[in-house]
Amino acid sequence: MAAVAVSGESDLETTDQTPVADGFRPHGLPPRRAAVIVALVGLVVTLSVSGTAWTLNRHNEHRLLQVQTRQAAAVLSLAIVSLQGTLDTALQIERVTGGSTTEFNQFAASYVGPGLPFVSAVLFRSNGATWQPVAVVGSRPLMASSSPQAQAFLSKATKSATFVVAAMPANSPRRVGFAIASPKDPATAVYVERAIPINRVVPVESSSAFSELNFATYLGHTTSTFALATTDLSLSQLPITGDSVRVTIPFGDSSITLVTAPRGPLGGAMGGALPFILLVGGLLLTLGATVMTYQLVKRRHTAELDAQTIATLYQQLDGLFDEQLSISETLQRALLPQRNPVVPNLEIGSRFLAGADGVEIGGDWFSLTDIDERHFAFAVGDVSGKGVDAAAIMARLRFTIRAYLTEGHPPDVVLEMCSRQLSVNRDGHIATVLIGVGDTESGVVTMANAGHLNPLQVAGTTASFLRTDVGLPLGVSSGPYATTTVQLANGSALVAFTDGLVERRGENIDVGMERLMHAASSERLPTIDDLLTHIISTLGAAGSEDDIAVLAFRWTQPEASDAQPPELDPPEASQAQSTELDPVD
Repeated sequence: MAAVAVSGESDLETTDQTPVADGFRPHGLPPRRAAVIVALVGLVVTLSVSGTAWTLNRHNEHRLLQVQTRQAAAVLSLAIVSLQGTLDTALQIERVTGGSTTEFNQFAASYVGPGLPFVSAVLFRSNGATWQPVAVVGSRPLMASSSPQAQAFLSKATKSATFVVAAMPANSPRRVGFAIASPKDPATAVYVERAIPINRVVPVESSSAFSELNFATYLGHTTSTFALATTDLSLSQLPITGDSVRVTIPFGDSSITLVTAPRGPLGGAMGGALPFILLVGGLLLTLGATVMTYQLVKRRHTAELDAQTIATLYQQLDGLFDEQLSISETLQRALLPQRNPVVPNLEIGSRFLAGADGVEIGGDWFSLTDIDERHFAFAVGDVSGKGVDAAAIMARLRFTIRAYLTEGHPPDVVLEMCSRQLSVNRDGHIATVLIGVGDTESGVVTMANAGHLNPLQVAGTTASFLRTDVGLPLGVSSGPYATTTVQLANGSALVAFTDGLVERRGENIDVGMERLMHAASSERLPTIDDLLTHIISTLGAAGSEDDIAVLAFRWTQPEASDAQPPELDPPEASQAQSTELDPVD
């Protein structure tokens, strides 16, 4: 702010100005006028900030009062629930014991007396016309048993789903009566009376929900002095006015109205003193506080907006992750067999589980198909990596291997032909595969292995890994591969699987293989599905990060009349290098 002196101006203000020398007048306002302007601006800012702080503090205090009142109402609700439970228990004891007044007296004695919830408890029975007391514990009730008021009150209890409430007249001592009866047994009722202090003032513990509140409770919806039940104030301080909260709490067939007000600043003394501190802080302190408040509020809003933006992005990412995972699992299962074929003398089972952290489709697969009336072929494989490329190679290998085996080619020849169709340099993937051809009449299985894990043979409670001549994975070299021939015992099963079943990060794979062998031999299971369920539940729950594909079949020797002499299949007979190995651990 500056004032420019114009030559020739005659009404210039000279008060408190620097003396003019040679007609030069300094720029800017005079010190007094500048001080007045700064004082006015400072006063406006100070009053604005102080008023805002006062408004926010009052709003915050009211919200804290609402929270404290809800907590106090919750405490009262719990007390009401406890009262309901006590009355229900007394009524049930009377019903279960067949009307034993002794049992009622013993139970009521725990709740009636000095320092206990009730001052009187009465057990009533009805003869159809009137209610008669049959047991009384504690002092004599203020509500006379034979009075029309008592008779109507007890009859009302038989028609209520909860206890009914009646306030005694404002005499000395003052009490509240409760009655409960079961609509299923309207001939019995329990009536208790609870004492209220004469002046209706009750002490408040420092640790209770009411410790920071002034309160008053009223029976019913009115807040008249006659309906007053308890308070921590004197009668001259009622009704509670000013900043207060009113809550209605269900109380049997009636209600309790709770009115509260703060005893002092609920948010602390600093919140109430802040407006006055800002008011008297001075112009410079007020301006500094204004800048700081603006920066803090702006930063808080910016942080909240940033947090909301981040939360929204995370929600979108979670949705995209779930969608991609669902698509991956759906596509993966679509590429796998939808059901296993029915092969004579063979019980077949399979499982597929998506990896724990995989949202991309993988290359694990299994397949079993019948070649003719006596022979079947199977394959279990795993293409390296993830994604559509791995899935495409998996599908190509699965159908190619199945076609070659169906045409009658031996397993080793099939692998050698497939190895020429896959190259890691060209396709960017390799594949481990275990394939085999089996005879359903003799139980002879001929297998060839391209870098895959050896299968597990399970016979009852004995399990061991079969040794195969393991060749290079497909995509590394063009072969050759050797076959391994095994003779399955009657009732034994062969379990082929991918590495996701046994491999865990940071753990030697031998540990997983040992865990699989132990799980398969821990107990005798009636069906192949039971065996796979047991294996998956034991090993799959360990948190595999890779997909899991398992194929198992159990051979059952045909009846003696139908059995044929064991003979090697044409694919096996054509392999001069085939060998038969016994299962080993």
